[in-house]
Amino acid sequence: MAERPEDLAREYEGGRFRVVHCDGAVESYWEALKHVDARKAKSFTRNMIAQIKRLADGQPMSKGSFPKEGELPKLPGQQKTKHFHALKRIPLRGYCWLSKARPRTYFISHYIYKDLRQPCRPGYRESRQ
Repeated sequence: MAERPEDLAREYEGGRFRVVHCDGAVESYWEALKHVDARKAKSFTRNMIAQIKRLADGQPMSKGSFPKEGELPKLPGQQKTKHFHALKRIPLRGYCWLSKARPRTYFISHYIYKDLRQPCRPGYRESRQ
């Protein structure tokens, strides 16, 4: 469990789901958080924890704060494509998926900082037409 109320826990058990941070995920959160204004870091973390707890409790998540991000690799014999989602607290994102092997369990693999001020990826130029 978390040491302080503002710390991320390794896992959260809610009314509907269990949400587990994979190895290195919590560390990636603290690394990504370095890009957030230090004065806002505590409240930012509290809000991220609240979002994780909402997910664990099975509460509705908006498409804006929990968008579908991409496809997961298909397992042998799997017909339907599964997706991973992002827990968004701009400018950070935490990537997670609902496990097929562990019922009612979401895994958060890592967090990233996404600089929304950059219009393009580095080394990429917009076409001027």
